[in-house]
Amino acid sequence: MNHAPPPTRDVPPRSRARIRARLEDEVTGGRRAVRFAPLITAGVAVAAVVALVAVVTPRQQGGDDVAVGPTVVPTTTSSAPAATPVVAGLAPERIAEIEQGCADSAGVRSEPVLHQYLTDEIGTFALLYSEHDVLSCTVDGPTMPYNSAMASGLRTGWLPGEFAADEMSSASGGDGGKPEYAGRPGYDQAVGRVTSKVARVTFGRNGQEVDATIANGTFVARIAHPSDWRVPAGWEQYGYVRAFDAQGALLGEWGAGWDRTKCWVDPDGRIVVGARDRDPATCAPAVAWE
Repeated sequence: MNHAPPPTRDVPPRSRARIRARLEDEVTGGRRAVRFAPLITAGVAVAAVVALVAVVTPRQQGGDDVAVGPTVVPTTTSSAPAATPVVAGLAPERIAEIEQGCADSAGVRSEPVLHQYLTDEIGTFALLYSEHDVLSCTVDGPTMPYNSAMASGLRTGWLPGEFAADEMSSASGGDGGKPEYAGRPGYDQAVGRVTSKVARVTFGRNGQEVDATIANGTFVARIAHPSDWRVPAGWEQYGYVRAFDAQGALLGEWGAGWDRTKCWVDPDGRIVVGARDRDPATCAPAVAWE
C-alpha cells in the first residue's frame, strides 16, 4: 500500500483566499447580512432590483466575510462606466494593490477599479466597480488584508434613474466571535452609484440617519453600532436611501417595498436594468452612469 502523501498542488491566490475565508467562517459560525437593493424613483414611485436578485446571508464579524453574489451571465449591452476615478491620498502603487487584493479575495475575473477608500470608526473600506461587478471590500481587517463581498451581473454603465442603491448590508459587532474581532463595531451599510445631478445621499434605518460620502460617481453610507450589537431579525425590511440635488429636491428613494417587474432599457431598446423577462416596450429609459 502506498502511504506517500499526494503531490503538492499550486492553488491560485484567488482560490486560496476564498477557501480560507469559507473555512474560517465554518469554524466561527459568523453572521453578516447582505441585500442588493432596488430603486424607487421620485415622483414615479416605482422600484426594481438593480440587475440582481435579493441575497440574504446572515454573518457576524467573528468570522471573515465570504464573497457573496448571484452568478448572472452578462450580455454585451453596456455603457462605459464612469470616468477614471481619482482617489486622493493614495499612491498609484497602493491603489493597484487594493484593486488586486480585493479582486483576489472576491475571486472575480474582471479588473475592478477603486472608486472609494475611507476609514471610519468601523474600519477601512474600499468600494470597487467593474463593468459587471461591485465589490465592497474590508481592508486591513483583523485576520485578512483584503476581505471582499461581491455581486456580479450588473450593467454598471446604466442606472434606473439618477442613482442606484447596489448593496445594503449589516454586520453584527465583534464581541462573542473570534478574539481578534472583540470590540469592533457592528454596522449597517449602503453603497451605490450616482450621476452628477446628485449632491447628497442619505441612508436611514431604525431611527438613525447618516449622510453618505459621495466620490467618483459613487456613494458609501455606514451606520456604526456597539460591539455587542446583533443584526435583528427582519433587518432587510427596514431602511431607506434617498438622493437629492444641489437645491435639496428629492431625486429618488430606495425602500424595502419594491416591484420586481420594473425594467429600464438602453437607447437601443435592450433591457439593461431590472427584470430581464419583460417586454422592452414597457420599460423606462435607463440613465447612463457618467
